Amino acid sequence: MSNQRIEGEKIRCIGRKVSKPRLIHQTGKHRAIEIFVEGKPAKAEVVRVWRVLK
Repeated sequence: MSNQRIEGEKIRCIGRKVSKPRLIHQTGKHRAIEIFVEGKPAKAEVVRVWRVLK
């Protein structure tokens, strides 16, 4: 089993089972939500690519 990471502003996940959302802390005061998607296979795709604003 290998861990692969995708990054983007908006990510869509498809699977058979979704875990309960869990609040996690990011850098500083930022917060994020973590969920786990299970399936045979579970799929994820970037809907909106991540961009850096100057």
